[in-house]
Amino acid sequence: MGLPRMLKLTEAVRRNLPLRISLMIGSALSILLLVSLSIMLYFSRKAMKEDALTKASYSLEQAMTNVDNILLSVEVATGNTYWNLLLKKNNDIQQYGKKIVESSPYISNCIIALENGSNPYRNEAWYIKTLKTNTAKWMKMRIERDSVVEQFVSFCLPIYVPNQPALGVIRADVSLSLLSSIIADAKPSPNSYCALIDGGGSFIVHPTGDYLLDFSALKFQSKSLHHAVNSMVAGDTGYAPFDLNGHRYLLFYKPFKRAHVPNRSMEDHGWSIGLAYAEEDIFGAFTSLHNIVIIIAFVGIVLMYLHIRLIIRHRLMPLKMLTERAERIAKGDFKEPIPASLHIDEIGVLQDNFRRMQKSLDVNMSQLDELTETIKERSNELQAAYKEAKKAEKMKTVFLHHMTNQMIAPANAIADDVSTLCNYDQATAEKSVSQLVGNIQQNGTTITKLLNNLINLSEQEMDEEKGGKS
Repeated sequence: MGLPRMLKLTEAVRRNLPLRISLMIGSALSILLLVSLSIMLYFSRKAMKEDALTKASYSLEQAMTNVDNILLSVEVATGNTYWNLLLKKNNDIQQYGKKIVESSPYISNCIIALENGSNPYRNEAWYIKTLKTNTAKWMKMRIERDSVVEQFVSFCLPIYVPNQPALGVIRADVSLSLLSSIIADAKPSPNSYCALIDGGGSFIVHPTGDYLLDFSALKFQSKSLHHAVNSMVAGDTGYAPFDLNGHRYLLFYKPFKRAHVPNRSMEDHGWSIGLAYAEEDIFGAFTSLHNIVIIIAFVGIVLMYLHIRLIIRHRLMPLKMLTERAERIAKGDFKEPIPASLHIDEIGVLQDNFRRMQKSLDVNMSQLDELTETIKERSNELQAAYKEAKKAEKMKTVFLHHMTNQMIAPANAIADDVSTLCNYDQATAEKSVSQLVGNIQQNGTTITKLLNNLINLSEQEMDEEKGGKS
């Protein structure tokens, strides 16, 4: 069923000139419009992507600055009591820990562990590592309190005097949940997320705080995300697309760098900060604009086609009229007049020429009809004359036959009398010579009269023919 309908549609298009021209013009303009829209949308998408890169770069810098400011404030709050701590006795040490907590809204807990005296932290990794390196450092901590596990990032500052072993370690704990809530406010769009990971790919800062318990970003079921996280762990800068939970994101990332401050420990922790930017936030407006443009373009193409179709149909109406007149002329109707054109273009000139041709054909056909009628009348006259001539010829033949029959008897009588004269015997003859001669003369006179009548009739006919020709 599909192929016959397609063939009928193709045949209908081939037979309809206005439709065919409208489709050709509409197709050409549609292609031009679609190419223009494609180029415009391509560069619009490119500009929006560049704008997203700029926003993401700014947001990354802002988030990194916010985190670094928090870390720096903790370092400053801890360092401000460092020298005073060296001058106090052990029973006054813990008071400085409380002062450190009170001096910074970001510090949730502070521990001051000394080498001399009671120290329950001697065997813990943060304490041992800090004393061993004898440098200030930030470390991720996992602490369980009242059956509740919390994650912290802790600033560990060794307590030492020049040329002496370290006296202990100050540890200031910063809640990762607090950091995550602060970082969450730096997102540039509703569906974007900022995160901070360590050198192993585990979250230090997560926007929702759901993956802070030693959860590695490499555990997500997304190969594209694994590739991006590996680039972050390697310390690269850039962006990469990834899919997660049915959504498409662009992950912008860079190494976490702390601001340079005099006397600040600038140890590289191997952290990286990343911003997951939802594509619907980047290209959502573009997609809506794209759909609106497509709808407008489609409606515009339809309206443009209808307008073109209306104009072409109106302009080609004279051609349709001429086609109908040509069909009638082909059927022999030469009388219906063709109106004069109101246009001076090619179609108007064609209509005027066709009008003159129709008039000329009408005149010629009228003359031809008259000539045909005349020929028909002449033919009838000739046919009647032919019948009369044939009838006269027949009568002439009958007349000649009659005359010939009339001459046979005298001629036979003359022949008999001449034969009798040649064999004349007076004794046996029934008639005398004078009677025979008289009979011969009488019969000869009869034949002569008949011949004279024939000659006179022939001369009369010749005179009539000469008179008719003249």
